[in-house]
Amino acid sequence: MKDNPLAANPASTTKTSNATAIQRSQVDGHGRFSILSIRDYRLLVLSNLATFAGYQVRNMAQAWIVLEKTDSAALMGLINAMPGIAIISISLIGGALADRTERWQLLWRTKLVIASMSLLTAVLLTTNIFEWWHLIPISLMTGAMFALHNPTSQTFAVDVVGRERLISATSLNTGISMTATIAGPSVGGALLLLGFDIAFYALTALYLFSAIMLFTVRTRHLPVPSGRNMFIDIQQGIKYASQTPIIRALLIVGSSALFMGMYQPAIPVKVQDVLGLGEVGYGVILGLNGVGALIGSAALFTLSKHIRKGHLLIFGLLMFNAAVSLFAVAPNVVISGLAMVLLGLAFSAWMISVPVLLQTTASEKMRGRVMSLYFMVVLTHQLGWVIGGAGIEAWGIETTMFIGVIGGLIVAGSAIIMTPELRNAP
Repeated sequence: MKDNPLAANPASTTKTSNATAIQRSQVDGHGRFSILSIRDYRLLVLSNLATFAGYQVRNMAQAWIVLEKTDSAALMGLINAMPGIAIISISLIGGALADRTERWQLLWRTKLVIASMSLLTAVLLTTNIFEWWHLIPISLMTGAMFALHNPTSQTFAVDVVGRERLISATSLNTGISMTATIAGPSVGGALLLLGFDIAFYALTALYLFSAIMLFTVRTRHLPVPSGRNMFIDIQQGIKYASQTPIIRALLIVGSSALFMGMYQPAIPVKVQDVLGLGEVGYGVILGLNGVGALIGSAALFTLSKHIRKGHLLIFGLLMFNAAVSLFAVAPNVVISGLAMVLLGLAFSAWMISVPVLLQTTASEKMRGRVMSLYFMVVLTHQLGWVIGGAGIEAWGIETTMFIGVIGGLIVAGSAIIMTPELRNAP
């Protein structure tokens, strides 16, 4: 692979960045979907679609492999938690790298490593030397790459479309992710019928396609060397976030994911024990969540210019907790399905308001580190799985879900109430 030819040439980088700015200006004022006229954004959309679909296929394939090999739900949960553990552990390093390296290079290179992990899994399966524990280091490496990829991807989107068009880009990206969330499990199930190795070869192809799309992007970002140790940069990022009211409040809101995540293990338990549905019913219920998010992202893509992002965040928070409460007491499939659609709507409001507010508030040199802090606190929702599972056994579904609702409202609500800058954010 060739290195970025512009990395050592500031003049060339400036020229490319200016060209991108001109490209963006040429499509301003021609409707919401005019953002797709930006060549690099179209490539970014295709890359993201492949990545989101790959995420769904990988989670499903890994879960079924471990269950078949071990017949242990605990080991299945352990394996699927590995990427999240890695992301939480080194997310701050990923943010620092996003601010001090060429983002374009970091993105396509991390995707190549992720693709290689999928290929390794496929080869192990094909040669019949695969053991379930092989997925532990593979999943940790995959998660480590996503820890570098996620904050970089968020900040690179600003490089491509500009701050003024970020909410439109984020709305469309959310819609894309939800489309993949709806379609991914179905595609993954079909691939698994062909064989576990086939599923991972297909997954490799998805990530390779994603890397190629990114490699062809022309937008470049030339970081300004800080002259400091990376860990000093991390400390500076934490200090900056703690001293910036909106960012500090948003990170506190993000930490409420620990409580919000408590509802997740309640879904399969209720689907099976209360609603009397099997695996297919579980898939349909999850799909309704994606449908709601897709509807919400489409609506917000159209209406975003007329909605304050602070108000959108408050709406999403209230909608989310109302939907969780409704699901907790839902007596039948219809009400449960409605609750999941509302959850999806709330999720789209969250996904559009919070990242946009973070990126438009953070300074250019701090964006990567701020986004890494966000991903680190939000991924505490995986600990919510553990707490929620234990709570269900101790107190039951309804009590556990309501504890999550109350805890999330207290944490997020206090941050919003104490930060008028966030409530009134345009």
